[in-house]
Amino acid sequence: MNSKSILKIVSYKLILFFVIDLLLLSCKSETQNKFQISNKQMDSISIWIDRSRDASFSKNKRKEFLISALELSDSNNLDSLKTKALLNVAYAAYELGDTSFFINVNKIAQEACIKAKDTFGIADTHWNLATFFFEQEVLDSAYYHYHKAQKKFQSINDVFYSGRMLYNMALIQKDIKDYTGSETLTFQAIQKFKETNKSMNLYLCYNLLGVVFNEIEEYDKAIYYHKKAFAYLDDIENKKTYKEGSLNNLGLVYQMLKNYNESILYFEKALKNDNLKNLNILLYAKLLDNLAYTRLLKKDTVNLYPVFIKALKIRDSAGNKFGVSISNFHLSKYYLYKGDTAKAVNSALASYRLAVEVKKNKIVLNSLMLLAEIDHKNSNEYLERYIALNNELQNQERQQRNKFTRIRFETDEYIQEAERLDYQRKIVIALSLIVILILSLLFMIKRQRTKNKELQFDKEQQKANEEIYSLMLRQQVRLEEIKLKERNRIAEDLHDGVLGRIFGTRMGLGFLQLQGDEETLKKYQGFVGELQKIEKEIRDISHELKTEYFSAEFNFVILVENLLKDQSAVGQFEYILDCEESISWNVIEENVKINIYRLLQEAIYNVIKHAKASKLTVQFKLTGHALQLLIQDNGSGFNLRKKRKGIGLKNIKMRADKINAKFVLKSTLKEGTTLMISIPV
Repeated sequence: MNSKSILKIVSYKLILFFVIDLLLLSCKSETQNKFQISNKQMDSISIWIDRSRDASFSKNKRKEFLISALELSDSNNLDSLKTKALLNVAYAAYELGDTSFFINVNKIAQEACIKAKDTFGIADTHWNLATFFFEQEVLDSAYYHYHKAQKKFQSINDVFYSGRMLYNMALIQKDIKDYTGSETLTFQAIQKFKETNKSMNLYLCYNLLGVVFNEIEEYDKAIYYHKKAFAYLDDIENKKTYKEGSLNNLGLVYQMLKNYNESILYFEKALKNDNLKNLNILLYAKLLDNLAYTRLLKKDTVNLYPVFIKALKIRDSAGNKFGVSISNFHLSKYYLYKGDTAKAVNSALASYRLAVEVKKNKIVLNSLMLLAEIDHKNSNEYLERYIALNNELQNQERQQRNKFTRIRFETDEYIQEAERLDYQRKIVIALSLIVILILSLLFMIKRQRTKNKELQFDKEQQKANEEIYSLMLRQQVRLEEIKLKERNRIAEDLHDGVLGRIFGTRMGLGFLQLQGDEETLKKYQGFVGELQKIEKEIRDISHELKTEYFSAEFNFVILVENLLKDQSAVGQFEYILDCEESISWNVIEENVKINIYRLLQEAIYNVIKHAKASKLTVQFKLTGHALQLLIQDNGSGFNLRKKRKGIGLKNIKMRADKINAKFVLKSTLKEGTTLMISIPV
């Protein structure tokens, strides 16, 4: 490779690297611009969301702020930021308390997450719906969406959030009295939280287990798990009122065990927190009421009534109807103990009505049972209500447990079906790839075989061309040999025959003693001299005929000239063959000469068939290390831009390629065509 070629390659590479660098910088700049725009949008969205949480604005105005945030979120170009923004808007809509708006925004967020294949985002939208339905006490829908969220979190190996969903599902199962299911899910959640070392969540789980075992009257286990929950509070910085809540739960367990002194001890320990009233007024009221009721069960009624009334008033002022219902139930027990049946009935009825209103069936049943015991006049009616409600609740609980089991089963079945379909899809893709690979391999084999056949054909054609060329050369040589032989014969005949006879005649005339006048003798001597000149000319001609001027270097040129001579007669055109004498044809490869000859044949055929030329010029000359071939005619020419159907030019181009020649074609309508071929030699 020469220095010019190396410099050319280096230049191309530098240009290529420069272009790629520009493209990369352009892409990088475009990406940075996108991120800048998206980040600005996120800032604006955050501002709108913050305004929607400002209680100083009306609810409608806050909703307008969220609509603006929604429109901005939906226009975000980056999927990751778009889904994040939509999820934030959805949660803010949930906080706003507009049910239809929240569900609509959450649906938009979920669709965006599905489109972006954001599994975490999809799980988050299910979590939003679950929380919404849980607060609305639509427990089956809440459970369904918690379960869907849990499966999504689990699929991306998000252990912590998967555990949180299990805990929420366990809470719901506790509420519907599916204590076994609640226990199972809680232990699964504990395993997740232990992996992530989450003390707060472990505390909540063990506390829930304590409540569950208390409900199923396994009090020893309840105490064990409540105390285990206490152990995790030490690792929690912001304990809020969790400690007091756990003390209350332990007090209730000991109350059920009728260990009233221990129970009172835990309630009083919780009430020692002077700041409890400010931190959690309802827990404070609950502890007061539980303490008073435990003392009643212990039959310690000294100064007890004011404590019951204090707890009742706190709950009533806070609008805690469920708490008021429990306080009235406990007061009814107090009045019954004091022998004031009328007040006991009134308090029991108040407890019953509020429990029905807030749909707390456990208190409803307890109140009905109490009324059946103390209101003798209406005892049967209350007892019938109790039995009917109890049967109804048992059926409902059974149906709910079955429903929740079905939700888990159907969801798991759906997931299994999805996994099965995904597995099938992977198998189909793998088989398709294998089939494509096999077909590609077969195609490549077939293509290679075709190429091999083409190469074999080209090889055989080249061999045939060489044989034809050799035959033509041999024919030409034979023709030249015959010509030379004939020339030698003629030369010998002239030299040995004609020249000898003339010489003998001249010599005979020279010995004649002719008599005559001086003019006649002079003419005689002139004729004898003329004969001598004729002898010399014949001798010279004989020597020239004997000289072998034929050379191998002229063989190819002779072939070309014969080709032009024959074809000019057919095409009725004049030709000019110009060949530089400096060209050494004997050093040019036979294959090159064969292709030049065939190329000329094709070009002359085109001139005869299409150009209708009257004149053709063929020129060979050397330029540097290249043999230049020019074929020019004065024919009709053609439009180079117009696609031609013929294969003549294709054949010429193909033969030029075979000998690594550069091919240039010029043509003008009505002016002719010029072929310029540069052949490296």
